[in-house]
Amino acid sequence: MKGKKIIHLDDVVENKDLKESIVEQQITSDFVLELYEKSKKLRGKKKKECLAAAELLSKHVGKWLVK
Repeated sequence: MKGKKIIHLDDVVENKDLKESIVEQQITSDFVLELYEKSKKLRGKKKKECLAAAELLSKHVGKWLVK
């Protein structure tokens, strides 16, 4: 590997700033629409929670949901 320098992650970012997570799903407009459609079938508190989640996620389309 002549002319190439290997850079280790520890040299760039301190480990205390990183947190390992599992990616669940990318937030897409279709995913938000599915939540909205699901909320139509629900009632009461569950419906409000589902609508609130859809509204919140609609502001973050293109990002990722992680565990």
